[in-house]
Amino acid sequence: MAFVWGLPALLCGMAVATGVPADPNADSLTGVCSRGECSKEQVLLQHAMSARVTAVSQISSESEVLGETCYGEFHEVVADEGNDIGVPEITGAQSDLHCKSVCSGNDRCNSFTHCPQWGTCFLKDRRLSGIESTNAEQPCKTYYKKACSSTAIKVASYNLFWWNAFRQNSWKSNHVIANIQSFNADTLGLQECDEPQQIADRSGYSAASKFDGAQGVVVKPGVVKVEQSGSRDIGATGKWGPRYVTWAELTHIASGRRFWHFNTHWCVHSGNGRTCDSGTRHVGAKNMLNIIREKAGTDSPVVITGDFNAEMWEPGPNHFLQNGFSLAVNHWVDSIFFTTAHWNVKSTAIGETAYSDHKPVIAMLELK
Repeated sequence: MAFVWGLPALLCGMAVATGVPADPNADSLTGVCSRGECSKEQVLLQHAMSARVTAVSQISSESEVLGETCYGEFHEVVADEGNDIGVPEITGAQSDLHCKSVCSGNDRCNSFTHCPQWGTCFLKDRRLSGIESTNAEQPCKTYYKKACSSTAIKVASYNLFWWNAFRQNSWKSNHVIANIQSFNADTLGLQECDEPQQIADRSGYSAASKFDGAQGVVVKPGVVKVEQSGSRDIGATGKWGPRYVTWAELTHIASGRRFWHFNTHWCVHSGNGRTCDSGTRHVGAKNMLNIIREKAGTDSPVVITGDFNAEMWEPGPNHFLQNGFSLAVNHWVDSIFFTTAHWNVKSTAIGETAYSDHKPVIAMLELK
């Protein structure tokens, strides 16, 4: 079934996100729609072009600046560390700062493994990008040299499957919490999160917004500062009650730049005298965009995270794409959108479920 799209806005947004020029005269094999109509298959191909998903379970934390050298950090040791650089391991290094200082002074050192329990660092020659696979069995961490970028912000979205993973089978929650810590986002949209204080106590993240409808925004302390926050009903109620958008205006401490993070969880079932379908979600999307423009205007950087309970070719998600947003990453019904005019996509990843029923979606976005 064909669906009529706002093609110029959609293709422009995707061209910016991917760096691939949009050609409205191309045939369907390119994923570009002709005559303003898109089939489901074309939308899937367009998404594959725009999302540039790297299917890995973990990406690195944001860099730390040491003099003129910046470092990224993994939560664990990368599976392939590369080769030694011909110097003895560094001993007496209880902190990673000493290791960074030595690595920064050696042009052959591109990364290192730090084992604080032994006070030891192992300097390596491998250049890393931050999305390599890791080995959870080793109690050490990998650090790597990277280009300094003070405006790169890691955004993620994760549905926690609360009723099952935190209530019926509470042992699963340990894995969910460890997963949150492993992908190490700077700002994180959560859905199905009944107790944000529990997440704060166990993960180290702080609630940045009000949690309504069991969803909201949490942030990594010391990376961003909360300026204001709120929530509002988006008028798209389904079987399980009202649906909301929650938000926080944040300042990225390293750069002083401000941006907005909006999070949501759209309806999925009809019942209790209420209808939930693509039309209901489309109404919610339009109301949500109006709220975003009321709060953030059109000149401020915005990211949207959420469990949209929608295919990306539905009119609800498409409403964002027609109105200044691009899709950074999507898996199943979970997505991250961003204002095309304000961000560049550096990398994306899809994490592991870790006993949730959703995989986290992760995007490293850089303010322009």
